[in-house]
Amino acid sequence: MNKKSFIMILMGTFICAFSFNIFLSPYRIIPGGVSGLAIVFNKLFNLSESHLIAILSLLCLLLGYIFLGKKEVFKALLGSVLFSFFAYLSSLVLTYVNFSIDNRLLATVIGGVFYGFGIGLVFKEGYTTGGGDILVKILNKYLHLNMGIGVFLIDVIVAIIGAFIFDFETLIYSLVTIYIYSVVIDKVMLGISGSKSFYIVTNNSNEIKNYILNELHHGVTSLPAKGAYSNDKKYILFTVIPTRDYYKLKDALDKYDKDAFFFVSNSYEVGGGK
Repeated sequence: MNKKSFIMILMGTFICAFSFNIFLSPYRIIPGGVSGLAIVFNKLFNLSESHLIAILSLLCLLLGYIFLGKKEVFKALLGSVLFSFFAYLSSLVLTYVNFSIDNRLLATVIGGVFYGFGIGLVFKEGYTTGGGDILVKILNKYLHLNMGIGVFLIDVIVAIIGAFIFDFETLIYSLVTIYIYSVVIDKVMLGISGSKSFYIVTNNSNEIKNYILNELHHGVTSLPAKGAYSNDKKYILFTVIPTRDYYKLKDALDKYDKDAFFFVSNSYEVGGGK
């Protein structure tokens, strides 16, 4: 691990832990994973949340070592230790400094953004904060459960448990937070898309191709294609354009071929070509 990666993991776990103690825990918003379970167990057994996070993280690391091996556990060890440490440190700080806001919805949104931003920084360096991520990898290895679905299921299950311990309103706020931080994690890891990829199936390829080349001043690739059902010969045009030109090209498709089939996807990184 290089110095930059360590600093990013340090920052990510710090932001994640402080957002947990400032915005989520005080308002009983369950973010899923070890953090969410810590809030639930705090209510049931009146134990320190920071201590619960450390204990639950350790249990998950042990499970990971048994079922996944030391290589996978190593990726989660640093994040688990730092997150547990910062959770404890921030809980001490907050006994002397008051950051509370009198709005649970606002805490849900801000907490979700900062929590996701912190986790995203850790994920971007190829590491995790341990906890639920280890459980998801175990489910993936032995039950072949999709990783994305596994993360979602564990977070939602923890949020539902929180609803039984607290109330239904807690479940709603928790699900909102889970959605927000999931989106933020993706944005931190992949960045905000500045380009759009267009795949266009059309009978009027020349007009659309000329528009892209001469009006938008972007490259385009033309590929011959044949419909599987109709056997009609068509062309697939592929181009990557800046997001600002999205509606220009969409309007051009309506103008030159209203029956054109197309789909658009985000492009997070574009390189090569002349």
